[in-house]
Amino acid sequence: MDNKVLRVVLLDDELLALGYLRSLCEGIPDLEVVKAFDNPAVFLSEVENLSFDFCISDIVMPHLSGLEVAEKMHATPIIFTTAHNEYAADAFDMEAIDYLRKPVKLERLERAIEKVRIRMEQSKNQAVWSVNTNKGKFTIQLSTIVSFSSDTYDRRDKSMLLENGDELVVKNKSFDQLLKELEGIPFIRISKSELISKEFIQGYQGDIVFSKLRTKEGKYREFNLSENYRKTFVEAFNQ
Repeated sequence: MDNKVLRVVLLDDELLALGYLRSLCEGIPDLEVVKAFDNPAVFLSEVENLSFDFCISDIVMPHLSGLEVAEKMHATPIIFTTAHNEYAADAFDMEAIDYLRKPVKLERLERAIEKVRIRMEQSKNQAVWSVNTNKGKFTIQLSTIVSFSSDTYDRRDKSMLLENGDELVVKNKSFDQLLKELEGIPFIRISKSELISKEFIQGYQGDIVFSKLRTKEGKYREFNLSENYRKTFVEAFNQ
């Protein structure tokens, strides 16, 4: 399973429970607590300005319940915590990742976070992108995109390499536009004219980046690493 650092926000109106939950989370590798809230209204007022992957929320809170908060967060993954059994059915009706009884145990919390990773991986694999190409409008599964190159007849277009070896020309897209539209893909710039998805990088040596794609001869397909992008590439690759 991918070991990228997950970013979580915490919500519980009980300060002791919130502090305890935060201490548990801070002891889990590859998990970053972005912020902890003891007021659901304040949380909702700030949520649009926060960058996080999922939320752990109490259910029973004054004024706004955790279930009501979850409804306002749309598709954001959420883990519920509560001392009450009667909310389990409601929680799972909302497709919550998990439902933890208080006091939360570390082992149980770790299993719930692993479920978050699985859900995120599934969502990433299912995500698609509709784009104009040289062969018309295509819907592309994001997890299959290997790289983009400006090595095309029209420099406004980009050549897109897919996992199966197919290549399509994406019409009238800059690298900045691609990075913004496909922000869920960990692209790394390897030269002025090329981006490659970190998911498809096998390794590198000197000025050569080896992808996980194989040539007909069984060798790793190679990409050229520009000296001007070496430092940022190495930093991104090693993260």
